[in-house]
Amino acid sequence: MLNNSIFQLQLPSEFLPLLDKINGDSIDQKVRVAFASNLFAKKAVSLAKAAELAGETLADFIDILKEQGIPWGEYTEGHMQQDEQVIKKMLKEMDIKK
Repeated sequence: MLNNSIFQLQLPSEFLPLLDKINGDSIDQKVRVAFASNLFAKKAVSLAKAAELAGETLADFIDILKEQGIPWGEYTEGHMQQDEQVIKKMLKEMDIKK
């Protein structure tokens, strides 16, 4: 459970229509989602921590990230090389069984 602190925040009125584009039932929830999404996108927190900060389940937070166009999983060059090695090994094994 996260401890809550209360802060007063002043935003330009131009932010209000933009808040409608963020998931959440209240302005507080929308701000939490926005902060958590940003922290995750900047790799400051893990996916699980960002979901917790946003007050969302992991599955719901992943859906929010998808809606925002933020990739929630990484497929690195290292992953690709590992996959290529496994595929080559599997193809060789298939050839041997023929």
